[in-house]
Amino acid sequence: MSNLFIKYFYPLANLKIDIPFFSTLLFVFLIIVYSNLKAVNISGISVIVNKNTGDYKITSSLMNWNFRGTTGHSLNKLKAFQGKDEIGIFNEIKFSWKDNIPYEGTIKWYKNEPVVIFALILPDGSASMPNPFPAFTEFPKKMKTFSYNNDNFAPPQFKLNETSTPWLFFSSDNSRQNKIYDSFIISPASDFIVSKLTGNGETSINSSLNSGIKDLPKNFNHKTILVFNHGIKKTWDTWGKVLRTMYNRRIPNNDADPVLKYFGYWTDNGADYYYNYDTAVGYAKTLLAIRNRYKKEEIPLGYIQLDSWWYEKSIYDYDGKPDADHKNTKLPLGKWNRYGGLMNYIADPFLFPHGLAAFHKEMGIPLVTHNRWIDLHSPYHDKYEISGFAAIDSKFWDHIIKYIKQSGVVCYEQDWLNYIYNKSAGMSENLHIGNAFTDGMANACKKYGLSMQYCMAMPRYFLQGLKYNNLTTIRTSGDRFEPAHWKNFLYASQLAYECGMYPWCDVFKSNEIGNMILSVLSAGPVGTGDAIGKEDKSNILMACRKDGVIVKPDVPILPLDIDYINDSKGEKSPILAYTYTKHGDITTGYLFAFIEDSSFSKVISFIPSELGINGIVAIYCPLNKKLNIIDSKSVFKANVPKDLFTYFIIAPVSPSGIALFGDQGKITSTGKQRIANLVEKKGMIRVKVLFAKGESLVTIYGYSKNPIICSKGTANYNQDTHIFSIILPSNGKTEASLTLHQKT
Repeated sequence: MSNLFIKYFYPLANLKIDIPFFSTLLFVFLIIVYSNLKAVNISGISVIVNKNTGDYKITSSLMNWNFRGTTGHSLNKLKAFQGKDEIGIFNEIKFSWKDNIPYEGTIKWYKNEPVVIFALILPDGSASMPNPFPAFTEFPKKMKTFSYNNDNFAPPQFKLNETSTPWLFFSSDNSRQNKIYDSFIISPASDFIVSKLTGNGETSINSSLNSGIKDLPKNFNHKTILVFNHGIKKTWDTWGKVLRTMYNRRIPNNDADPVLKYFGYWTDNGADYYYNYDTAVGYAKTLLAIRNRYKKEEIPLGYIQLDSWWYEKSIYDYDGKPDADHKNTKLPLGKWNRYGGLMNYIADPFLFPHGLAAFHKEMGIPLVTHNRWIDLHSPYHDKYEISGFAAIDSKFWDHIIKYIKQSGVVCYEQDWLNYIYNKSAGMSENLHIGNAFTDGMANACKKYGLSMQYCMAMPRYFLQGLKYNNLTTIRTSGDRFEPAHWKNFLYASQLAYECGMYPWCDVFKSNEIGNMILSVLSAGPVGTGDAIGKEDKSNILMACRKDGVIVKPDVPILPLDIDYINDSKGEKSPILAYTYTKHGDITTGYLFAFIEDSSFSKVISFIPSELGINGIVAIYCPLNKKLNIIDSKSVFKANVPKDLFTYFIIAPVSPSGIALFGDQGKITSTGKQRIANLVEKKGMIRVKVLFAKGESLVTIYGYSKNPIICSKGTANYNQDTHIFSIILPSNGKTEASLTLHQKT
């Protein structure tokens, strides 16, 4: 009490104040402090904590929302603080109470962010699951809900799954002005492997831990984050930004490692050479023949992925049944041709008689290697500490990552993560085991300079990925990318990107243009798995330059807010997903639209200004060559074609009267890997174009009401369509700059 008095009233001591007035003010203050502690922030958030009842209330005046909960016990040691951390200026209230064990709680909220962070602290630890905190019984009602299912690839669902996942609540009133849907997200902010949200989302929302958790240490501190904002995507972005800040997590550049930077070849499930090869030459020479074929056809390859076939496995499946002895019955029996758990993480000598390093040297391009769970019969159990299917010994990770590093591997892919969690009982019950598993993996990969990719991850692993800057990619789609996976891929990509990873769609065939477009617009890896002679060179070169560098958008393509609204209501509407490239003040948008089957509405509708592109815009469909010029505040409508998908380039018409679409041969036509710079100045468009080694020319195209004049290259103009193209030679250089303007 004296501390609070000094903090709030000592400055008044030197003021000339009427004594009765001051006494009344002090009396009111003491009454308030005795029963409640309240603070208000200019961001619109206020917090009240009641000492007598243990009730707490969070109010957002900006959203006109209240959240109420209770500890169910009277509180002690109420204290208020102000401070500044990596997120910003904050207010904080701390308090303590006792149930079966001592508890401490904190509620922290920020001046400039619509964010509240809760902490539950156990001074003496706990032998079992503690009480939930926060535990809300009052919160905005009649809202739609969304979360990620507790399964591999974190499938989205429009209901609440009681697991370690963010819970999204959003308004769905179609009368909302400008279609801005107020939303809030609550999720774990620490201890992701053992965290759990519970409640029905109607009368209760609780943040806690797995019910089987044991032996929490002294001063254990579990955090929960609550974020609210106007707009679903805006709320996601706020949630992700704050969590990444808390964990020093950087979103990597979209070309941060070879898997992100280059077009690659994959041999996983769905590829033609998954547990399959040309028996006349063997597995290694089949892959060498692919490299030779691509080199001859001038198709670039930045790396090759070796899936689970390359190392030694057991005859036991993930349930311990000995029925995984022969993956492909048409091929020779051996430790490689099994479908069980890992026995020994070395290249099987039947496939690679000279070892993996020798194969890499002959191949001449980087490798990506897959791994699965550790079999219960593996000799690794005698050498290292392993809990169920999960290695929790740093020496194990150092051993296997050092081996693949010496063999030319640049990315380690950890697959079967859901089974590793579900079959390793200690991981859900022990705070240490999950962290030891993922920390050990990440630290060893960091030590040897490898990036990581997660596969078959549950949502808890997405959240855990906030801890690791070298976890650059994560699978957000089921095996073998196809239209049936597109919707789940997009929603899961939202979670991946907010947690600092790029989504990987999985392998597909290069002649599948819809898969190719969506994969490229994901800003993540792009890789195909065709048999020799079945590759589609023209489609591959729509994704990348001649040197294999993928031409990408700035960020992954993600669902629009209206997708959440329509899906939550079960409406059979097209899915609209969007991404962009930014060059200074010029934003070029890319919108992909599809329907799940022919029974859905085929009418596509969107307003460009709601995507962040203003003024007069040119909307061009590269698939049917149709162009529309509209005001950005107008509604654009089109029909989904018989292929059930399409995509549009949305470019602003600059004051010069020109809308530049970019490289005519690329899906992401203004991607920075091709268009390094794009500005409008003094009635002219200035463009800087990058060339790969061996590229002789690039064709730049766009819209202009009148014919154009360009400073370099050969210009062509179609008077009927108002589409221009410029054939720009490289002249043996790596870049070229040009200006263009309309004829007057």
